[in-house]
This record gives sequence, structure tokens and C-alpha cells, in this order.
Amino acid sequence: MIIDSTVDPILPMFRAIGKIPSGLFILTAGRGPELSAMLVSFVQQVARDPLVVAAAINRERPMTAAIEKSGGFIINIIGAGDRILLKKYARQALSGPEAIEGVRTRHLDDGGIVLLDASAWVKCRFRQRVDFGADHDLFLGVVEDGGLNDSPHAQPVVHIRHDGSNY
Repeated sequence: MIIDSTVDPILPMFRAIGKIPSGLFILTAGRGPELSAMLVSFVQQVARDPLVVAAAINRERPMTAAIEKSGGFIINIIGAGDRILLKKYARQALSGPEAIEGVRTRHLDDGGIVLLDASAWVKCRFRQRVDFGADHDLFLGVVEDGGLNDSPHAQPVVHIRHDGSNY
């Protein structure tokens, strides 16, 4: 069921779902013309041995192919108060060189791209794509590396949506 929250009355159930907090993250994957970067709001640790995280990604985004082809992804954790990364990635997923144009980056030895203005980053080796019959799939990654950036925004963003009718 698709609800347009700007037109249709918002059911209490959708308002309640919107209260579930999440973070805001920029995923990067791939290289060169196959580089992809996009804003995501569902990333969660799902196991500790091995250390595994899950990211929900709309199956029609270029990021899905970039992850599967490159074999991994970087989770760049947006810091509270950051407007630069949000402004660049909030409207659309970006591909190719424009995905990181104008953004301070560090290239890892394997080609992974860390966004230096994010408060932290986590490098994941792609493990599995889980199709659960919805518009998004879960991408599971085994954590291989990570770190904190020199950012004035040390705390991550806590994101609360208006309602749960749009994800």
C-alpha cells in the first residue's frame, strides 16, 4: 500500500512507524564509472561473530549492482549538524565521478572510498543480498575495517521521519 502523506490523511499506524529512529549514512561502492554513492537511513548491526551489518537499499538503485560487482561497500556515518553531505546526497543516488565530486575523500588500498567529512566509516565485505519481497533488499556485509574521521561532528545523526508512509 502506498500512501501520499501530503494528500491522504496519515493513519496513526504510519505516524507510529515514523517514530522509529534511525541514522543517516552515505554508502559508497564500486570504482570509476561504476562508482555509486547514496544516502540510506537503515543500517544496523545484526551479528557480532562475525561482525555483520545490514543496509536496506531500494532494489532499483545503481548501488545494488555496485555492491555486488565490487564485493563490498563503505558505510559513511553522517555526523550531527552536517549539512554538506546531506545537501549533496539527499535528493538522489549519484554514480560515476560525480558521486564524490566536491567531497573530501580517502581511497583505501582496495579502492573503497571513505568520505572524510563523515564522522566515522565502516568497511564491509559483501556477504549476501536478502530479498524479502518488498521494494528494498537487505545487503549484509562482514565488517573488515573502520575508523573515526577528524570531524567536528562526532555524534551521529538521529533521524526521525514524519511518518512511515515514505521510505
